[in-house]
Amino acid sequence: MTWLIVLLAITTLGGAAAAGYFMQALAKERTSFKSQSQDKVKEVAKQLLQNKYKEADEEAQQLRNQAKQFYDRLKSQFQAQQSALEAKEKLLEEQRKHVADKEVSLVKKDEEVAETRKDLMVKLEKIAGMSKEEVQKVYMKEFEASLVSYKAKKISDIEKEIKLTAEDQARELIVDAMQSVATEYVDEITVSTIEIGNEEIKGKIIGKEGRNIRAFEKITGVDVIIDESPTSIGLSSYDGVRREIARMALERLIKDGRIHPIAIEEHYAKAKKDVIQELEKTGKMMAEKANWFDMPVELIPIIGRLKYRRSKGQNMVEHTLEVMEIAEYIARELKADVNMVLRAALLHDIGKVLTTKVKKPHHHISGDVARKYGLDEMTVNAIEAHHEDIEPKSVEAVIMKIADAASGARSGARKENVEDYVERIENLEKTAYEVAGDAAEEVFAVRAGRELRVMVKPSQISDEAAMVLAQNIAKKIDETGVFPGIVNVVVVRELRAHASSGNS
Repeated sequence: MTWLIVLLAITTLGGAAAAGYFMQALAKERTSFKSQSQDKVKEVAKQLLQNKYKEADEEAQQLRNQAKQFYDRLKSQFQAQQSALEAKEKLLEEQRKHVADKEVSLVKKDEEVAETRKDLMVKLEKIAGMSKEEVQKVYMKEFEASLVSYKAKKISDIEKEIKLTAEDQARELIVDAMQSVATEYVDEITVSTIEIGNEEIKGKIIGKEGRNIRAFEKITGVDVIIDESPTSIGLSSYDGVRREIARMALERLIKDGRIHPIAIEEHYAKAKKDVIQELEKTGKMMAEKANWFDMPVELIPIIGRLKYRRSKGQNMVEHTLEVMEIAEYIARELKADVNMVLRAALLHDIGKVLTTKVKKPHHHISGDVARKYGLDEMTVNAIEAHHEDIEPKSVEAVIMKIADAASGARSGARKENVEDYVERIENLEKTAYEVAGDAAEEVFAVRAGRELRVMVKPSQISDEAAMVLAQNIAKKIDETGVFPGIVNVVVVRELRAHASSGNS
């Protein structure tokens, strides 16, 4: 029994010793693992910190490179603008010199004119015995003398204008150069910009000694703006339809690659046909909006012209549709004639696309168009009465006036300066049509109104009469003051003969 107790005690002590050894080893292992984990965390943290320092350094270097590139680009743009400014100043100086040379030439011309007049007076004493042809010759000589005097006055006016505007032009050029470095601006709505790719295409468009660009301007009736940009060209005209046809024709010429006067005429004819189709498409869409499904066919493309016309900066299609919506809503609320106000709203500004050849306020022209195509007098009154000089005779007329005013008065809808410019250009063309009468085939005001091209019918006017017509139009512009500054009037009388072989 005693040995059994002793054996049990020894076993108990051994188990306790073994357990103590195991716990001591476990604590030691735990301490070692904890030490290794801390070292590994420190190593990872150190590696992350090094990576962040490296990334920050690379990002800082990238920012420095971007800043340098931005500075170089700004410097390059400023230098380009400065070069352009110097070139324009040089051109201005050349213009001054040219005017001075003209003055010297005019002094000599005056002396020649005086001598010619003296001789002419002697010859006129014998005029009673002259034939019809001899009288015409004498008249033409007298006319040429008066033309020289008129040109002398115009050259003097040009010189005065250059002197008055030289300082302002120089200041504007400097301001433009500074602003273009940091900002962009949007062209006036009278200019369309076309991307051309490179300088080589621009050279083709200009043509040898400017032949192609002159032909393009003559055929399309728009100004081609060639500036410092190597990849774009501007087309300027107050007439949106004319400008859109020119844009389409030029884009197709560029794509075709053949750029010469005959190709210009071909692409212009195709572009004109496509634009007319677009006018008809727009006209039909607007007629459907007005529930006018039996609209006269002739009226559809006229309404479509509103797409390419703006009034005080507001697109006329958008304005017309907006007036239609406002007028329709008010008419339904007041139980008025909805169809009447829709048709009146559709046609109320149609006169604005026809004002060039008719010397009337646009709303009077709109009323005349409505009468021509069979609308009743109450609808005509609703159209004409949206301006103050005609009294509204119905609720529908009052609704039309309110709707038009609401659309035009909307914040940001209109820009007065553009409308004033377009009105001056239209008045300029009206003056030419008024003086030329039936002899005028087409009239184009280009160069922002500084040049007026009058295409006349060769069957109705001779070369000599064309000279007289140009002077009469110029005098009329001076007398009426329809356009400020100098306007060069160019009367073009072109006679073309066509024949085909193989018909004998």
